[in-house]
Amino acid sequence: MTTYEPAELARELGYIDEDRPGKVVRDYLRAKYADHAKNQRWVLDEAQAADVRANIPRKR
Repeated sequence: MTTYEPAELARELGYIDEDRPGKVVRDYLRAKYADHAKNQRWVLDEAQAADVRANIPRKR
């Protein structure tokens, strides 16, 4: 099973010059998955990664 981390998905979406890599993805995930334990690492499965890709616009 392939897993993804927020910083990896953020880079894929073009957010490469951010001060906190993956923050845009983590912000989305926190809003969508409010039951995720605070301060715990995000490890996303294929379905969650596809959700991120579908809902966070690519940076131009």
